[in-house]
Amino acid sequence: MPTTRLRPDPVIPDHEVLRRIGGGAYGEVWLARGVTGALRAVKVLWREDFEDERGFEREFEGILKYEPVSRDHPGLVNILHVGRSVGEPAFYYYVMELGDDVVSGADINPIEYEARTLRSDVLAAGKKRLDTAFCIDAGQRLAEALQHLHENGLAHRDVKPANVIFVNNRAKLADIGLVAARGQRTFVGTEGFVPPEGPGSAQADVYSLGKVLYEMATGKDRLDFPELPDELPTGAERRQWLELNRIICSVCDPQISRRTISSAGELAASLSDLRAGKRRRRRRPLGAFSASVLFGAGLTWAGWELSHESEIMDRLAGVTPVPPPVEAEKVAFVKVTSTPDEAAVYQLSDDGGEAVFLGRTPTDVIETRVGRKLSLRMVKDGYRPYELEAVVPFSARNEPLTITALLSVYSPPIRNLDWMDHLDEEFRPLGEGHESLLPVGPAAWGRFVEATGPQDAEIISGAGELPETVAVSQEAAQAFCDWYVSSGIKAGFLKVDHEAVPRPVGSFSEGLISAENREKGWRPFRLLVRTIPFGRLIVQTHPAEADIYVNGINQGIAKTSLLVDRVKPGEVEIQARLEGYKTESRTIHLGPKETTHLEMSLQRNLSVVLDQEWENSLGMKLMPMAKDWMASAWETRWVDFRSYSVATREPMPPEPEWADDLPDGETLDQHPVIMVSREECESFCAWLTLKERAEDRLGPTLEYRLPTDAEWSELAGVIEPLAFSPARRDQMKSRVFLWGPNWPPPGLVGNLAGIGAGLPSNRIIPGYSDGFVHTAPVGAFPATDDGIFDLCGNVQEWVSDSYSTTALAMETGVLRGGGWRSYLEKDLYIGARNPQPPTARDSTYGFRVVLAKRVVSSVKRSETSAEDG
Repeated sequence: MPTTRLRPDPVIPDHEVLRRIGGGAYGEVWLARGVTGALRAVKVLWREDFEDERGFEREFEGILKYEPVSRDHPGLVNILHVGRSVGEPAFYYYVMELGDDVVSGADINPIEYEARTLRSDVLAAGKKRLDTAFCIDAGQRLAEALQHLHENGLAHRDVKPANVIFVNNRAKLADIGLVAARGQRTFVGTEGFVPPEGPGSAQADVYSLGKVLYEMATGKDRLDFPELPDELPTGAERRQWLELNRIICSVCDPQISRRTISSAGELAASLSDLRAGKRRRRRRPLGAFSASVLFGAGLTWAGWELSHESEIMDRLAGVTPVPPPVEAEKVAFVKVTSTPDEAAVYQLSDDGGEAVFLGRTPTDVIETRVGRKLSLRMVKDGYRPYELEAVVPFSARNEPLTITALLSVYSPPIRNLDWMDHLDEEFRPLGEGHESLLPVGPAAWGRFVEATGPQDAEIISGAGELPETVAVSQEAAQAFCDWYVSSGIKAGFLKVDHEAVPRPVGSFSEGLISAENREKGWRPFRLLVRTIPFGRLIVQTHPAEADIYVNGINQGIAKTSLLVDRVKPGEVEIQARLEGYKTESRTIHLGPKETTHLEMSLQRNLSVVLDQEWENSLGMKLMPMAKDWMASAWETRWVDFRSYSVATREPMPPEPEWADDLPDGETLDQHPVIMVSREECESFCAWLTLKERAEDRLGPTLEYRLPTDAEWSELAGVIEPLAFSPARRDQMKSRVFLWGPNWPPPGLVGNLAGIGAGLPSNRIIPGYSDGFVHTAPVGAFPATDDGIFDLCGNVQEWVSDSYSTTALAMETGVLRGGGWRSYLEKDLYIGARNPQPPTARDSTYGFRVVLAKRVVSSVKRSETSAEDG
């Protein structure tokens, strides 16, 4: 959880701290600029966030051990410096190389920067697999990085897509906050990436990387393993993909004894062979687990297997190429390039001695040694100096390692010195900023219009020695300034903390502006460029623990008080949000460099608190199941669905013929609604979500939806393997009922097909009678210990999953639990599934809703961490 204590921005020696770009359970990440102008990521861990001094010091000792290791391999994010604060509040920090931007790659715009991670790549691809060659290349690089970690006695312990970043378009392992000595058994990591035996070992890291490769190669979630992607590749890529799938299955088998690849070195070697077009040698036949994954592709694979028979036989016989002499293996080659070229390249000395000039880019091929650490600095006038460190890999023996730098322009204004901007306009010093010598003219205005769209303006002919200029409204002038800053930052001429202010001029040109535009207040304007005079907010809430939003951006939780600094002056909107309380909003005017204290009192309302039993606007009772979801105690009723139908004008399901046969005084209102498709159930959930958000009963992060297949099982008291599809779970189900192992039911357990139900004698449970002919009012039978009714009987319930997600299966939905017509044992097992098209309707089909925190699945820019779990 990001820290929210009242404290200033960290002061990092030789670095300008720009803004916080992430945070999670293991510290904050800040964007900073070093004295050379290079942008860096700085991770800060505060002493006060640790329970005791011992834990804080143990973490610091761990990063000290990792620092030199990180710079010895190109697949690890380099730690460039580790340090500690002087005085209070105490913290330690480490400076890292900065990853590519998720949108612009190596062309970093500090004001919009968000790191490109493997997770952002996977999310951007939707549910489609990534290119197979890319998966193999990145997998080999990451496996080699893990091998290097393990050889130095360390384990990563949290390998997942969010912890893989890209630097110059190459994958690297990041977030080393969990790195520890191998064998440390503290439970850390992320569900689905942690093997059954637990984290902390080298083999556990390899298993995690296997699950990462699974997500990349299939487009599926790691919890779906081992399901195949919806579309398999074709041609030569198909052959590679199938072998990659074999490797993944060998790494991720739940049983340790069946994993034919168990070390990072073995995984790297297998991927290297695959990349080179070789088949890997399997130590034994595939187990049933892997075979089931590959069944659909078996015939395609067989043809390629036969075509490589001689190579396979050689490998099985132990025939391997003769390795080259050891000395020859040590010679390697490097070539350094840059964009633009003609940058001077220097090899930096480890001991701070004189740098060695290696040439100008592109350099000649430089001879070096495998394993040598290269610390390079590239310098070119008008561009930011570029520094990097890399270890020469084994692969550079045969093909030169190409090191490429994309140099970025860097020419921000310097106080008290004349300056020229990215539009080639001249500026003079004015106070703490710089003012343009001339008003904005048609050329600069034209570039603005080209970038943003048409804007009203009047071109004014020059007066005397003055050139042409434009007259515009104050609003248009401010829009120009906003574009000017954004484009200036991107071009490297402004910093993220700069602003441009329009300064109207008019005395010399009043008579040149048309009377109509003079009346509208149009004027020419100069630009004043200056550092933003940020203000600060200190927010307290009553009660505490509210989430604080400033201008729509979450700033953290106000435990006692929350410091929000670097707030742009002007109109500022502050919101405090807390479950169970009405959202409190304030709008204030914050002056330049002003510090404002706010106390916000929240009023209790009817909104939900997820860990407490709650009744919603339709009278549904919701029972807490976990910290982030609740379930309706009963199935959705006719009266609930009628509210949806009236509000949306969607048609109601037809009432059954037997509605008129209900006991006197009883209506369908309290019975579960029937004859609904899964699509209609999902529409109901979406409507109810919007309705209760508008009524301030739900926060923006909560939504109604159908339960997942796994959640429904949890409601029924069983936990099933998350890695399998509902179809596989159906296949593996135990012969147990909601009431226990006995058949027929030993007592009154639910509304099932019994005596008196008006069904043929061969379609009822012998000797069973529940007193209802058709459906029953919800809650008429005993509840589970969690207060959930009718999981067995009344109606079968739609869940959100598809029955099977394999490419060969048709799209089918899933219904769970028995219905009022259910009489067969097999249909009443807790694990039984009824696969049906999502459009299907039946007199035994209904649904129940859950209320849960919304899962964000799109790539968005944010100053908060992209993923903690």
